Amino acid sequence: MVNDFKQLIAGNIMRMSKKKIALITSISALSYANTAFSDEITLRVGSGHPIGLLAYTETAHSFFAPELKKRVEERTDHTIRIQELHAGAVANVTEILEATRDGLLDIGFASLIFEPSNAFLHNFTLFLPFGTPDGHKATQAGRATLEAFPELIEYFETDFNQKYLTGSCLENYGLGTNFAWSNFEDLEGRRIAGAGVNLDWIAGATPVTSNLNEAYQSIQTGVYDGYISAVPWWASFSLYEVADYFTLVDFGSQYVNSVTINLDTWNELPVDVQEILQEVALEYEQATADLCVASEEAGIAKLKAEGVEVREIEEKTKADWANALSDFPNRMAEEANNRGLPGTEVMNFYMDQLETLGYEWPLRYEID
Repeated sequence: MVNDFKQLIAGNIMRMSKKKIALITSISALSYANTAFSDEITLRVGSGHPIGLLAYTETAHSFFAPELKKRVEERTDHTIRIQELHAGAVANVTEILEATRDGLLDIGFASLIFEPSNAFLHNFTLFLPFGTPDGHKATQAGRATLEAFPELIEYFETDFNQKYLTGSCLENYGLGTNFAWSNFEDLEGRRIAGAGVNLDWIAGATPVTSNLNEAYQSIQTGVYDGYISAVPWWASFSLYEVADYFTLVDFGSQYVNSVTINLDTWNELPVDVQEILQEVALEYEQATADLCVASEEAGIAKLKAEGVEVREIEEKTKADWANALSDFPNRMAEEANNRGLPGTEVMNFYMDQLETLGYEWPLRYEID
């Protein structure tokens, strides 16, 4: 009996030991798997525009992606693989917020000019034509405005499951045409194309909805006579071949791009990688502002080399045009207010910020 009892105890101990060993082995394997996962990170980043044509996608490729990889691998124990998915590879320009929300992209570079419903008030600089042409000032004033109204930043998290990392500028808008003009009245009877909100900037002329991909053939075949564009786009899309006049109207550099990361992806990242990501994002904002300014200068040189007549708008003509649009900012503010958004406050704050930075509006819009 005693021997039988001893054998029973010994058998139970053996079985328990085997279970314990198995459990320890399983935990060790799981721990190793988690360590391996955390050491190798893959991020899918993308936008709806191609690389090389607009400042915000060019710096996403030339600065953001390589700098993030470099710093993570130099300063942490992690390796990182960044898949760049631009030019609509995952989502077109109207779908970046949704693609980032749904996890098709981990980090989305969105041009909010194409999100008039989802990000209406985030287009506040577009609602204020003839703002600063300087990408640095537009960026500084735009960031200050978002920080002063944190609900604009929180919106990305509450409505789109993503963390806002930073914003960035678009280049200063001007007007390319196939005819010479000097005075605001010279635009009467002409057909001028644009896209999105900037169609509302067209006064005197007849506005036509279009996009840069269509502009060359449309101008060539007489569908319209000009297009609202930044200088570098007029050069990169070779539009000077069919319209060899470009006027530096100075509609302004626009702070309308966002960089966001899917919230689930963000929460899974190690803290040291999160810190580096935020650091690189802020420097990306500055790099994009630098390129917004530099690309206009380079674009002007390119157009002049191609024989394009590049001229600056006269202050009187700019003031006449701004006065023709005087009710537009207030109308946009009222629409934002009706949506429960602080339209009046945001737009007045941005105008104040630019004035603080030394910018003088051709017309200081009155917004109730």
